[in-house]
Amino acid sequence: MYGSDLLDRPTSAMLSHVLDADDAAAFDNFMRDAPFGAYQQTRAWAAAAPRHARRGWQFFICRADGEIVGAAVIRSTRLAAKSWLATLQRGPVVHDPAALPLVLGALHRALKQAGCCSVQAAPRVRGRPLPLVAEAMRDGGYVPLPAEAQALHHVSGIVWLDKPEAAILAGFKQRARRALRAAEKAGITVRPVAGEDDLKTYQHLLDRFAASRSDYDMSGQPDARGQAHLIERSGGAMLLAERDGVAVGAHAFVRQGDEAIWLSLVTLDRDGASPGYPLLWQAMRTAAAMGCVGYDLAGLPDDEPADAGEAGRVQFKTAFAPHRRVMPPMQMLVLQPVQHLLLFGARAVYRRLRRASARRG
Repeated sequence: MYGSDLLDRPTSAMLSHVLDADDAAAFDNFMRDAPFGAYQQTRAWAAAAPRHARRGWQFFICRADGEIVGAAVIRSTRLAAKSWLATLQRGPVVHDPAALPLVLGALHRALKQAGCCSVQAAPRVRGRPLPLVAEAMRDGGYVPLPAEAQALHHVSGIVWLDKPEAAILAGFKQRARRALRAAEKAGITVRPVAGEDDLKTYQHLLDRFAASRSDYDMSGQPDARGQAHLIERSGGAMLLAERDGVAVGAHAFVRQGDEAIWLSLVTLDRDGASPGYPLLWQAMRTAAAMGCVGYDLAGLPDDEPADAGEAGRVQFKTAFAPHRRVMPPMQMLVLQPVQHLLLFGARAVYRRLRRASARRG
């Protein structure tokens, strides 16, 4: 924890597309040790995330008396007139919420000087620090984005793993335990991804799942190779489910501090037993063996499910009886009001016209 003199300490900030060896090591250590770190706030994520022609990555470091007190991985999206949008998924990261006002101030100055038009951010924090972080964001001028513009979930479910396997299993709802027995009876087995051929199989499953689920947006998800890179750098596992020697499902999780979080899950077998249940159960067992105390199911709706697809995913996740977790929603701060009004107003009009055209057929 920082003392009350934090705001009086000499500070420095840097914003760069590339970090030198010393800064990169310090950045990685700070993110690794953060109590509320996130895989989206690692350099590994910047390397693994899907590529986009108008997007790039920058790294921000804020120091007080030479000590890092805040950092962020920033996705930059190029707009018109040399302006750009900064997006901090689950960031910025601080070890102590008391440092957040100082870090936000330094971040805003650095972004504005670099020509940033607007910034979207939402630190990954929950529990007792949540009100402190919410107050700092509000005092910093942030306003929550509307529900339809929230690209990340801010409500999730956590399954606690710091207990014997029998106790974890007993905490699931009856339908999950029944589904696990049905999968075992059907001969569904789960094993780790091992080697290039398995990675290709994982990608094939991702592609088939995406083709069959047009209602499920997978555009922000890394491909199989990207997920493998992220897991290699941050920890986690990739699993395959097989039935009669044929791959019928896949699941990956990545480590965030002392927790694991769902990265991807795809299943193709709709004839009887579902491979999703044994995949997730084996992932939890694997994460517990790694020392993780919780398994984050990566999102639950804040309200009623929006459609049948989401309702099915919610039914699946809630079968594991997760504890509800609430985090800050994605919020926006306008740094250049005139540019923001012109650029985002034009984009909103374009999207409305495109939707209207689609409705007319």
